[in-house]
Amino acid sequence: MTDLRTGAALLALLLGALTGCTATLQTSVLPEGYAVRNLAKVDAGTPFALNGTGSVAAVTEGITRVTPLSGALGQSLAPAPATSLNFSPGGERLAAAFAASNQSVLNLFDLRGKLLAEAIIPGRVTSIVWRSEKELLVTALLVRRYSFGSELIGSLYRWDGAAPPVATILSDETVRPMVAKLPDEVLIGSLCMALSPYGDEIAYSALKDPPLFTPYLRTVVMHLASGATRQVAETGLSSGGPLYAADGESLLVGDAGSLTRRMSLPDGKEIYAWPAPGDHKALSPSGAYLLLDNHLYQEGRDIASFPKDATGAFLPDGSGMVISSGGTLFLVTGLNDGRPPALPKDLERLLELRRLRMKGLITAQEFKARRAKASAP
Repeated sequence: MTDLRTGAALLALLLGALTGCTATLQTSVLPEGYAVRNLAKVDAGTPFALNGTGSVAAVTEGITRVTPLSGALGQSLAPAPATSLNFSPGGERLAAAFAASNQSVLNLFDLRGKLLAEAIIPGRVTSIVWRSEKELLVTALLVRRYSFGSELIGSLYRWDGAAPPVATILSDETVRPMVAKLPDEVLIGSLCMALSPYGDEIAYSALKDPPLFTPYLRTVVMHLASGATRQVAETGLSSGGPLYAADGESLLVGDAGSLTRRMSLPDGKEIYAWPAPGDHKALSPSGAYLLLDNHLYQEGRDIASFPKDATGAFLPDGSGMVISSGGTLFLVTGLNDGRPPALPKDLERLLELRRLRMKGLITAQEFKARRAKASAP
C-alpha cells in the first residue's frame, strides 16, 4: 500500500511538473471567437519575424531558427542569436543580422537554411526592412567612444544581396559622457526605421544631444530617391520607433512615458492620441488593429490586454497575431482584418506628387488639389 501511495504521489508531481512546463499567456477576457495556443519557447527579449507562408523566425537557446506555425519541426539557420529578423515580401527569404564586436554580419537565408548572401557592415543593425524582393534597407548605429564623450553615427544601408551595401549617413552626433553611459539598449534603440507603404520614403528616429539641454529623439522622414528630409517630431529617449499608418500619409509616434500620437505627415497635425508611451507598436495589414505596448485596439477601441513585456506582430493575412511574452511565442487567432490597401492605379503620378511635396516644390494644399484632380473620373 505504501508503494502504491508513493507511486501515486510521484505521478502527481510529474504531471504537475509537466503542466508547469506549458506556459500560458495572461490576458484580459478576449473577444468572442479569439483563441490562444503555444507556438515555441524562445529566448526572452529576442526578435522574431513572420511570413505569409506560415513560418516564424526566432531565437531559441541562442540558435536562430525558422519554425512552421503548424508546430512542425523547424529548421536551424545559425548557431548564434540574431539581433534583427525580417522575411522578404514573398516569404521565401529571411534577412538576419548578427552582432560581432562593433560590426554586424548581415545574412540572407532561404527557408531550408541555405546561406544565400552575406555582408559585413560597421556598427549594430537596428532595423531591417525589405523595400522589394530585390532591395533590403538596413539601419545601423556605430558608436565610437572617446574621453570627452561618444560619437553616434547612424547609417542607412541599401543592399541587393549581390554588390556590397551602399551607405547613407542619417545622423552623426557627438554625445556627452553622461549620455554615452546610458544602457546600450537605449543607445541602440535610438535609431529605428519604418518604410512607407508606397516604398518611396522612410521615417526614422535618431538621438540628438544639444549642449545644456536634455537629449531627445528626433523623428525624420526621408525621400529615398531624392534624399530630401523633413523633421516631423521630437520625443523623449526610449520612445520606440516611428510606424507608418496604412494610408502612408500619417505616422504613429510614441513618446516615452507619455502619449502615442498619430500625426498627419503633410502638416504635422495630431489626428489621434492613445494614453500609452508607444515603446512597442504593430499595425495589422489593413490598419484595423493596433498592438500598442501591451494593449490591442480595434478601430480605436481597447479590446484586450497582455503582459507588460509582450511584443507582437500580425499575420500577413490579418487573421491573427503572434505574441512574445515570458520566453514563449503564442499564436492569437480570431482577428478579422483584411489585406493592406491596394496601391492606386495612378501610382506613378502619386509618387511624383509625393516627391515634389517632400522637396518643397509644392505645398500640402497643392498636393491635395493635384491629387484630387488626378483621381477624378
